[in-house]
Amino acid sequence: MPVIFFPIHFILIVLLLSGCTSNTQSQLTAKGQQKLSAEELFTIVADNSLHLEAVNFNATVYFQKNGLLSAEDRLKNMDTGKWDISSDNELCLKFRIWYYGDSKCYSVFRGQKTDSFIFFTTNGARYYSAEYRAADPYNLAGQLHKTEKKQFLRKQLAEKGSGGTNTAALKTSSPPAAPVTLPVPPPITEKAPDIVHLARNCPDCNLAGANLRDAHLVGANLAGANLSGADLSGANLRRADLTGANLAGAKCIAANLAGAILIKSNLSGSDFTNSNLIKAKLNDASLDGAIFTGAHLEGIEGYKQLQ
Repeated sequence: MPVIFFPIHFILIVLLLSGCTSNTQSQLTAKGQQKLSAEELFTIVADNSLHLEAVNFNATVYFQKNGLLSAEDRLKNMDTGKWDISSDNELCLKFRIWYYGDSKCYSVFRGQKTDSFIFFTTNGARYYSAEYRAADPYNLAGQLHKTEKKQFLRKQLAEKGSGGTNTAALKTSSPPAAPVTLPVPPPITEKAPDIVHLARNCPDCNLAGANLRDAHLVGANLAGANLSGADLSGANLRRADLTGANLAGAKCIAANLAGAILIKSNLSGSDFTNSNLIKAKLNDASLDGAIFTGAHLEGIEGYKQLQ
């Protein structure tokens, strides 16, 4: 009987497929498995670590009980962030820099091995494979100690104003900094829904002075658009293409521009106070008089003075 030889890549594919029998959440639930409850999730992760692996992700994450997290990937890159558990029994992660600082929630199931878990996205697709690590074996909490040196007094001061806090409880090692007064934009008339819809794919459009406050413009194509004097405060422009756009004098207060492309754009006199510019590309952009007070600038490209 003749011997049949299969190509090595074919054998690898067969092996991979045979080991991935539960690639979706629905497949697991069909087998009678249930996702972990909020109480189970908290017991597993609080003050413990998980090693998470995905297609382009390989890192160990330490979950401090107070809701902070610290992580290190296999290339020794580090990040911090926050974690929580939703009312839908999902574990939610929000890194400071990774994933553009977006919050992502996952349903978690137990894996086939002891202390292994499977994370599924909200649409039921498999995302992370995870392994439990007791406590903090890699001392990732060391990053969090640095961030905890600051003392925040807003809550105590609010309670003091209502007569609920003793003055002695507000003592700190150094006096609190003077409050920062942020510019208050003038009242603007209600924006027309068709303007927001237009702005989602409007290269070279004239939107000067437009009211796009709180507009959902994720991935919008506004390359070369005229947005001078426009109000984009609170708008979500994550990964939007603003190449060569004119945003001179624009109000972008608390806007989300994570991963946005602002190459060769005119940002003169624009206000990015408290905005999210993580991993934004500002190569060759004009920044004369632009305001970046309180903005998140981690991983920004093209203007090292802002980092």
